[in-house]
Amino acid sequence: MSLPEDMLSGTATASSAGIVIGRVQKLAGGEFPVPERHIAGADIEAEVHRFEQAVSASVADFDSERLHLLELESQEPLHILDAQRLMLLDPDLSAKVVDFIRLQQINAEWAVHQQVTAIAEVFDHISDDYLRARKSDIEHVGQRILRHLSGCKELQLSVPTNEKLIVASADFTPIEIIRLWRKGVAGFVAEKGGPNAHSIIIARGLGIPALIGAEGVLGQVKDGDRLVVDGEQSLWLVNPSPAHEAEYLAMARGVDEEQRSLSAYAKRASLSSNGHALKLMGNLEIEDELPQARMLGAEGIGLYRTEFLLTEANDLPSEEVQYQLYARVMHAMPDLPVSFRLMDIGGEKKLLFEHIVGHRMQTDNPSLGLRGVRLLLRNKAVLRVQLRALLRAASEGDLRIIVPMVCCIEEMNEVRAQLAACAADLGITKIPLLGAMIEIPAAVIIADQLAEVCDFFSIGTNDLIQYTLAANRSDEEVAYLYDTTHPALEPMLRQTAQAAKNAGIDVSMCGELAADPRWTESLLNMGFDSLSMSLQHILPVRKHLASLHYQAQNENNGSP
Repeated sequence: MSLPEDMLSGTATASSAGIVIGRVQKLAGGEFPVPERHIAGADIEAEVHRFEQAVSASVADFDSERLHLLELESQEPLHILDAQRLMLLDPDLSAKVVDFIRLQQINAEWAVHQQVTAIAEVFDHISDDYLRARKSDIEHVGQRILRHLSGCKELQLSVPTNEKLIVASADFTPIEIIRLWRKGVAGFVAEKGGPNAHSIIIARGLGIPALIGAEGVLGQVKDGDRLVVDGEQSLWLVNPSPAHEAEYLAMARGVDEEQRSLSAYAKRASLSSNGHALKLMGNLEIEDELPQARMLGAEGIGLYRTEFLLTEANDLPSEEVQYQLYARVMHAMPDLPVSFRLMDIGGEKKLLFEHIVGHRMQTDNPSLGLRGVRLLLRNKAVLRVQLRALLRAASEGDLRIIVPMVCCIEEMNEVRAQLAACAADLGITKIPLLGAMIEIPAAVIIADQLAEVCDFFSIGTNDLIQYTLAANRSDEEVAYLYDTTHPALEPMLRQTAQAAKNAGIDVSMCGELAADPRWTESLLNMGFDSLSMSLQHILPVRKHLASLHYQAQNENNGSP
């Protein structure tokens, strides 16, 4: 749809699917002004009590809203609330705020702000996009406490309308999204946030059209304006013409019909039109996502990032803690393959890195530094703890292990030797499949040799594209070079898939490319065994796959 040049519109960095047209109300959400004042010694305990009351009231908010989510088909919003509630109850958070109040003799708001800021700064240095986005969780927890300390009322709706209501704000916390949804709000637009923000995940779980990262929208709309929120194309449109509005209404009806048709694919196998299987699996970071994976009919977990265990820790989780988690994941996905990637520890966990390595990170570019299998083999005690936990959990089902950042055969051989030694120590005879993450161009070049020492390949296209094009996708100045259609990529994928086929091992893909429908047919015909993706992409890709005809390629064929 083409838009007139004088029509106000904009785009967003992330969206929740759907289209809604209604009247907009701007809300004063986001950060609170933080009063900073010193207090008298005689007032310290009263201030500590005021903080503790605010925490208790915040916990009550979470408990109250939780009750309204129990009957949702998707349990992801419920899990997000539970995760933030655990953050709120973290004794370390409260202890440090209380220390600030007592030692610095400052008011509770200032103390909360200092501690939340300190935690948020740690997340800023995390290279993984998902984990870095968890910064918003601690910020939202802080905002909830500050709201009670300041006595601010919840966001109020005031635009009188008999039409659908869309709210716009700088940011929304998960609780605000839920409460406004219960009040009948039909759509959300926020200036802040990214693809992994929990506010957008909540909106998706509730089935509400929403836009996150819509920079500048608050300066372009006025209360009462008519607004189109297009979650299909991640854009917004102010005061559309009657003709444009009619087009969007027709699109909205089509989207609703599409969503109804997609639900049927949750119970189907992932097959091409002529019956060739290409399994569709999920990429997961936390066990809270497992119920949704089952609901969508994921045919396994193609990538479970184990780094989430480190987000709250300045020390490594014990073997028992790791085993308990891995066992719970395996129980949740009975009779299905689950691939755990070994911890990719790098410079984003500075204290933990220093604790393990014995010195500070010495490079300005952690992506090319001591991380992944390089760090694990430098510090084999860390590797052995995780391997022992995974070996113990392997008795629960089809557990597989992915080795990150592999660039040479010797790395795989050494990890396999460590795995065998740990199994012998434990008296375990069932050895999990061990595969290499193909995410470095060197690994592609030697794929034939690597395949001889691997049980499977898992291609991580996010880093593979980044390293191949020498373009950091998080760097706005060169992000334009991060091109998933670059002609260098297809021959690399074909070469890796052919090497796996020649060696008789499975080949999977777990990067964002796996969910790109422009690539599905090529990947199918290259002989990929499975594609692993964010959960929301499984059903659309499965439907698209059902329309494609599998045609095997030999080593010299191009894509059809």
